[in-house]
Amino acid sequence: MPRARAAVWAAGLVATAALAVVRTRLARREIRRQRPAAPVDDVTVLVAVRSGDPLLPARLGEQARGLAPAQVLLLVDDDDPVGQDAARGAAAGRPGVRVVVCAPPEPGTNPKVHKLALAQADCRGVVVLLDDDTVLPPGALGRLVGGLEEADLATGIPVYLDGDGPWSRLLAGFVNSSALPTYLAQAALGPPVSVNGMVVAARRSDLERIGGLASLLDATCDDYALALAFRRHGLTIRQLAEPALLATTVADGAAYVRIMRRWLLFAQEVLRRDLSPRLVTLVLLPSVLPLAVTAAAVATGPLATAATVAVLAGQSHATRTLRREAGVPPERPGGLLVEVVALLLAPLHLLTAVLGPRHVRWRGRRVRVGVGDRAAGARA
Repeated sequence: MPRARAAVWAAGLVATAALAVVRTRLARREIRRQRPAAPVDDVTVLVAVRSGDPLLPARLGEQARGLAPAQVLLLVDDDDPVGQDAARGAAAGRPGVRVVVCAPPEPGTNPKVHKLALAQADCRGVVVLLDDDTVLPPGALGRLVGGLEEADLATGIPVYLDGDGPWSRLLAGFVNSSALPTYLAQAALGPPVSVNGMVVAARRSDLERIGGLASLLDATCDDYALALAFRRHGLTIRQLAEPALLATTVADGAAYVRIMRRWLLFAQEVLRRDLSPRLVTLVLLPSVLPLAVTAAAVATGPLATAATVAVLAGQSHATRTLRREAGVPPERPGGLLVEVVALLLAPLHLLTAVLGPRHVRWRGRRVRVGVGDRAAGARA
């Protein structure tokens, strides 16, 4: 029995290391691809704003300073005075930035998409959807729009900036340990099945072709629903190695668990509808193997445990190197350990998402996770 257990552990460790090498090499190939920039004069950036995070005023201010000469519309709810104040502060003194106060959505409507759909008529030729906690590095907007030269929709890579407190850092560790190798490795082998909703660029004419953003009003997983709509209409999607820098406050462990559960419920929708050998190999296995191999290592012995920790640390180090190559700011000391812990916790969060209810608290409202009636069952 000990010999069989050791053989299982060894096989799992080899698979974990091999997948890490493959994903890193594929991601590096995408990072090194030329990313030409395009003018942004004909661009409208839509930002759906909702208060609740103390970082919001600073993030909106950074957005507004870095997006000129594009037009920026900060979309706020009429029942959110704190969000309105933050948006007006960001827009002050910037003629290209405008605050739009939106009426409340109908019941059963995605509150974020509701605001985006209301503003679509005021957009220029290219529309960029940007989350209110996300800032693009210098020149990134032009490179994102430049991606539309070879596709109908372009999206970037989420990268979390280290926040204050252990829970913010753990959330950043989860995203930063997986985003680049997961998104970019898939992109190296074929078009993505979904998009990163933190930042998306598309021509207004193509959005109108899919029925406009209003066609996504009943979708909670609006990023995946948007990708399904583009695929259904024969439009192409391009995943760029362009970082989108996120910063959020995670107050405590309960908030961290809620965010992780919501994200993995959204990811579960993609796996349920678009499971393929590519997703199994490059997404699912790298997510569950680290915890399984670590458990097998602990049962095998201290040498196996030490070897497993070394492999996981090497995997995280390779991912951190990818982020530097992509132009992401350096992390705080100790980030390597945080990322290894996040790798091990990910399967447990996925399990709670699979077994728990399908309702989540999101943007101040209780919603059921799904892609909406229009996107349900749609496949490219």
